[in-house]
Amino acid sequence: ADPDRVVAIPHGVPAAAEGGDPGAGAALAGGDRYLLAVGTVEPRKDLPTLVAAFDALAGDDPHLRLVIAGADGWGAEALTDAIAASRNGDRVVRLGWVDDAGRAALLREAAVFAYPSRYEGFGLPPVEAMAAGVPVVATRAGSLPEVCGDGADLVPPQDPDALAAAVGRLLADPAHRAALVERGHQVAAGYDWDVTAARFAAL
Repeated sequence: ADPDRVVAIPHGVPAAAEGGDPGAGAALAGGDRYLLAVGTVEPRKDLPTLVAAFDALAGDDPHLRLVIAGADGWGAEALTDAIAASRNGDRVVRLGWVDDAGRAALLREAAVFAYPSRYEGFGLPPVEAMAAGVPVVATRAGSLPEVCGDGADLVPPQDPDALAAAVGRLLADPAHRAALVERGHQVAAGYDWDVTAARFAAL
């Protein structure tokens, strides 16, 4: 296509949900210190790599849990097998589909949001996490570097060691965590449905 005929207009992202019952996310997670992943369970999301990264961290952090919220799609048995093989599989919480209130509660109270995807066309959940004030680790895959900008720590896809190192730093380094959360807020603020609508109208 002629580049002059192509205009990129990003999605808006809903504002982070306010209020809700304090502790509702921790109640769903089964603990108040958890690494969160949200999305349909299928190969493109590469959740087995996240389980491996969690395994690398969990031995030194006995209160940390991994929470996966999302309905099973195709290929979900790979995640089942990864959890069964994990040394810390008893601390992996697989919630399945959650409603909007549950999703908002999980986001608000997560220690870190992880998005180890192999490819994304946009990548809405990391931006939702940024809007909720949660530090994000995502992969340098597909659109994610463009969408997340400097609001997330980015690692190579399919690299559990790099993923574990990035998550571990956010758990252990309060200054880095606070700086990333602030940058994430700024990035998320740029995804506004009013701006999206105005750009379509102008086009």
